[in-house]
Amino acid sequence: MAEPILCRFKHRISVDLRDRLVRRVEQPDEHHEPIRRPDGSTIDLTVVDVLMGRFSDRFADLDQRGDRAASDRWLAPRLHYALRLTRAEAADRDLWAWLAVRYSDYVAWRWAGAGEKPTEDRWNGQINKQALMRLWWGAELFRNGPDYSPVERAFSRQDVPHNLLHRTLVRCRSLAVALVDDLVPADQEVVGSSREIRDLARVLNLVMAGSPPELETDLQQDDHRAYDAWVREFVLVPADWDLIPRGPVADDTTPSSLAGGRAITERGRRYAAVSTET
Repeated sequence: MAEPILCRFKHRISVDLRDRLVRRVEQPDEHHEPIRRPDGSTIDLTVVDVLMGRFSDRFADLDQRGDRAASDRWLAPRLHYALRLTRAEAADRDLWAWLAVRYSDYVAWRWAGAGEKPTEDRWNGQINKQALMRLWWGAELFRNGPDYSPVERAFSRQDVPHNLLHRTLVRCRSLAVALVDDLVPADQEVVGSSREIRDLARVLNLVMAGSPPELETDLQQDDHRAYDAWVREFVLVPADWDLIPRGPVADDTTPSSLAGGRAITERGRRYAAVSTET
């Protein structure tokens, strides 16, 4: 049997066509094409298939919507580990739309209401909405280098990815990590309320419009050679999926850059408090 490879839809598909593909009453071959890298290579999905199978075994018995939301913190870092993409590849919404159809059981389990279907944005939505895109990009943006623990904390509060992922400011990883540390601290003693998270995201979006965060966090740049090697290395199925994996190294979260991210976050907190009072 041929190894499963990552594909994308050749065009935006209709809701009716997607339903037929999900129900397997229409073959997808004429509607999709493999993702090919500049050297002609494809992207193996074997480990992702194993991961989604493990996910189903682990979480299938959860019935409450809140419990299903809690599964995000487990899946996000592991999906990022298993699905090695460049940021350019991960920006392709037709890729994520195809993956949502491939893993449609997950999309339905996570996002369908009682007697209802998942909304359109869970199949083909923005970065903070699409069922799988939000998990992968959340892990990519909130990780502190190879450390996925900030990702777990970010996804322990649905308000964090929902209000932050689509904002340009979190492309600055030091600021993204600082925001997670502030809103969902590791000790969990003081956690930001839904309103605080929403207000802080809104205020920072306005403040950063004319003053990019890199002015205070230094130039944010991954170790591209190391990241490219991580993307292209052979991905092994972990011996134990319950152990959080390690991500790619990054040299953009130095002590000084993280301090800059914290300063921006603290200033945003003050502005948000003032705007709430007025």
